[in-house]
Amino acid sequence: MKLEKEESFGIIPLRKTEDGWQVFLILHKHGDHWAFPKGKADGGESPFESAKRELEEETALIVEKVLQEEPISEQYTFFRRGKKLEKRVHYFPAIVSGAILLQPEEIRDGEWLSFEKAYDRLTFDEAKRICKKVEEDFTS
Repeated sequence: MKLEKEESFGIIPLRKTEDGWQVFLILHKHGDHWAFPKGKADGGESPFESAKRELEEETALIVEKVLQEEPISEQYTFFRRGKKLEKRVHYFPAIVSGAILLQPEEIRDGEWLSFEKAYDRLTFDEAKRICKKVEEDFTS
């Protein structure tokens, strides 16, 4: 079976409240899993431009400040329509602002959560690892 490769780019949306740092997670409509907003690049976009556009399209949130120029990456393998895919996702942690407006075609739900609650909500171990790294590197 031929392994197809796919690449996506996302933002790890962060905000600071009176109660501490929060991260925004989305529930994907088709994958039925909780994760960070992400998507594929459009022609000619840089990884960060893709991540920023996807965040705005999926949530209406706007990047105020990128916390790290180098993305944090994850890689995993899954099956889609009988094909095995190797997916690599590059995330940029960023402070964001704006009112949430979820893209109904792709997103079923979204929620601001404390890091502790985000670990429990995230579906995949790789995402939990990235969330922990972001908390350790940027919120202490």
